Amino acid sequence: MNKAARSLFLLLLTLLVPASLPAAPVQETAPNTLGFEFQEYRLRNGLRVILSADDRLPLVTVVVAYGAGTVRERPDQEGLAYLLENLMFRGSENVSPLQHVGFVQKVGGDLNATTTPDRTQFFETLPSNSLALALWLESDRMKSLAITPAAIEITRTDLIREHKDRLAADPSLGSFAWFDALLYPDDFYGHPLINDREGMKNLTEKEILDFHETYYVPNNAVLCIVGNIDIAGTRELVARYFDTIPPGYGIPAPPVPVFRQDGEVVRNLSGILASSSGFHLGFRFYPLQTGDAYSLKILEYLLLKGDTSRLRNRLLRRDLTAHYLSGGLENRGGVLGLKIFCLNNNADMVERSEKAILSEIDKLGRNPVSPDEIAMAKKLFKMDYLRSQSTNLGRALLLVDAAFSGKPMNFLGGELDKYMKVNPPTLMGLINRHFTPRNRVILELGQK
Repeated sequence: MNKAARSLFLLLLTLLVPASLPAAPVQETAPNTLGFEFQEYRLRNGLRVILSADDRLPLVTVVVAYGAGTVRERPDQEGLAYLLENLMFRGSENVSPLQHVGFVQKVGGDLNATTTPDRTQFFETLPSNSLALALWLESDRMKSLAITPAAIEITRTDLIREHKDRLAADPSLGSFAWFDALLYPDDFYGHPLINDREGMKNLTEKEILDFHETYYVPNNAVLCIVGNIDIAGTRELVARYFDTIPPGYGIPAPPVPVFRQDGEVVRNLSGILASSSGFHLGFRFYPLQTGDAYSLKILEYLLLKGDTSRLRNRLLRRDLTAHYLSGGLENRGGVLGLKIFCLNNNADMVERSEKAILSEIDKLGRNPVSPDEIAMAKKLFKMDYLRSQSTNLGRALLLVDAAFSGKPMNFLGGELDKYMKVNPPTLMGLINRHFTPRNRVILELGQK
């Protein structure tokens, strides 16, 4: 948008919208389940703002999240969202390249950024008296990011080199992208953040600029501020720095996934591990019924969390068929998947470990889990759930996740209760509906 168009937009915005917005209704959580309160409102340009005060420490966390993840890329644009995440640190109208990092670190803060299938988010935690600095930095790159040919080439070259270095250091790393492509057989949902093919290399300047103009806009973003803040004063700061940024237009809806898989998929990727055999095993869950997500989370803890979980106990302690096991539940743009990665000494141990995993899942589908076992899984989950909210950043990320869920924010107040109400019959029904061969993928590593 050129300066003349922007001036016209701001003039029309002033004429059409009252100078001061009415106070948005406060979305309050139930203290017995969430333990803190927050409020949510929108600016005139569509930016969604979530505030939560916590005066335990003189710190504040600011998170800005855009609906600009990998599922928004075309199949031939792999790496575009990740490239833009890093370009966001290459300077804007009033901030020089990498100066954003310097400003935050100079006041004793820290910062980071991540790109996921459904969004890209930036976060910084810093002394609460530096809140205005963080908001100025985030607003400046939201409205005036400097995407130049030189910045594109420097950033692209750095990211490709770093990815090659990671692959060289960990020979198994490349298998994760192959596995994702099998587990999510859809052009948008199955491609990686970055790969070793030509996706990022072939991105044009126009593609990068178009993607940024479409998705990195206020009405496709969430601003969440958690910490030692005065709510009224913070609202004034947010309005000062963000209210005049023009909104975007024509933001496409996320693509609807289409998974075509008639039966179990088993593939072998030979030569990728030098000294060990192993495999990826996963299940895809889409579409979900009401409550399935809560049951899947408790099932994740039954199978994989803690030394006494079923799979860790059997493979690592009882049968001794594996020497490494990891995994968990993943949310990929609204599609859930349970992913397991296992390393073994030889092909025979691979086969035995695969059979053991499927056997334990089958048992859960045929026999109700005992009250003691499900109680232990729920206890571990509750500890992790509450621990994740013990920091400003944990709370902010929880609120951002809720904002991107598409549900009214006040659902958070009773969310923990829904996890705690998962029972053995519900788990059995879930397993029999979703843990079927047509949703199962196995990728074996090493020579058979």
